Amino acid sequence: MKRPFHKHIAHHVKIFHGHFTKYLYERDTIFATAWVFIFILAVKILPMPNMHFFDPMKLALEDFDFNDIAYSKLKGPDTLDKRIVIVNIGHADREGLAYLIEKTASMHPRVMGLDAYFDGAKKPLKDSLLKKIFENTKNLVAISRIQWDHHGEGRFLKDYYDSTHSFTGFGNLTGEEGGTMRHFSPYEKLDDSVYYSFPAMLVQQYSPEAFQKLKKRHDHNEIINYSRRMHQYHIIEAEDLMNNNVDESAIRGKIALLGYINEDENDIEDKVFTPMNEKFAGKSRPDMNGIVVHANIISMILDHKYIKKLPSWVNLVVAILVGWLHMSFFIRYYLENHIWFHLVAKFAQLLSAIFFVYMGIYLFDKFAIKLDMSLTLIVIVLAVDIIYFYEAFAVWMHQKFNYTTVFHHQHH
Repeated sequence: MKRPFHKHIAHHVKIFHGHFTKYLYERDTIFATAWVFIFILAVKILPMPNMHFFDPMKLALEDFDFNDIAYSKLKGPDTLDKRIVIVNIGHADREGLAYLIEKTASMHPRVMGLDAYFDGAKKPLKDSLLKKIFENTKNLVAISRIQWDHHGEGRFLKDYYDSTHSFTGFGNLTGEEGGTMRHFSPYEKLDDSVYYSFPAMLVQQYSPEAFQKLKKRHDHNEIINYSRRMHQYHIIEAEDLMNNNVDESAIRGKIALLGYINEDENDIEDKVFTPMNEKFAGKSRPDMNGIVVHANIISMILDHKYIKKLPSWVNLVVAILVGWLHMSFFIRYYLENHIWFHLVAKFAQLLSAIFFVYMGIYLFDKFAIKLDMSLTLIVIVLAVDIIYFYEAFAVWMHQKFNYTTVFHHQHH
């Protein structure tokens, strides 16, 4: 007589459950899982100068985040962010910048931001002209810098025109020394003073409400929730602006960012690596101008679309639970179906890696939740090899001290 469908399903669920949980509560399973984390901790904190076999993996995964996959394939919204306009300053000198700022200001933006830093004096006539423009442009936010030493101590760097700026904001981005721009700091506390970032200061002038929400988060290391590439912002060329080929409505009431833009993918001047790089692994060239990164940060703050970072303890708990479950499954095949152990284990590792990477990307893409699955994946990969080390230890303990273990026989 044919078994009913629901009983057929229940039978397979029972088998599946048994495969994963038969050894779940065995002391050996728990201890072997603990060994995985002990090994990871040892590799992390102990100096191991001769362990060069880790180098290829380290180089392959250097500066890589699985969530970059979601960003690299992101098309973004079909419409421009109409709150922001970018004026391409090109390679304008100080005189040229003075005229650009004046012309932009004449079109009545709500706030302007200049992404250009001035180290010292140049030509007196051009210097004085730009200084006068800074003094007269009250809604201009200039960019500043924070210099960090090897001890993590920072100092605020004033540029040549600092005393004439109405507002300044530091332009430093986390990882700008060569890594991928994934984070930014909305504020920094230095010598009992609070300094705000360039995007935060622009938002403060444009939308005090959005700025207050940013402050209330009390997070000085926000993940940048990228939403747009360069072509998804309205870019105005300096030549068109100065020749009156731009309608005032393109700038009036908006955030006008003045910064360097180049659309040549082979031109890497003032470009950085971002998660939106189409090559999410082994990136070959920077993909986004700094002013566009700032524009993305401003869009994120105005839209209140922050990434929710799950605490580290959540990532650890997930890694422990997943590692424990996999260790139970691997030990079951290791002891009872050893001839199939390697094939089943590698297949299970592959499927698990695909599933958990997809789950992490899905949470990030759909719910703006960052669950770091890196530790979980490392645990799954190491679990199989740790079984061999643990078995040798358990058998030795059994022979010497009559230690109770499920590993009664050697497997080859």
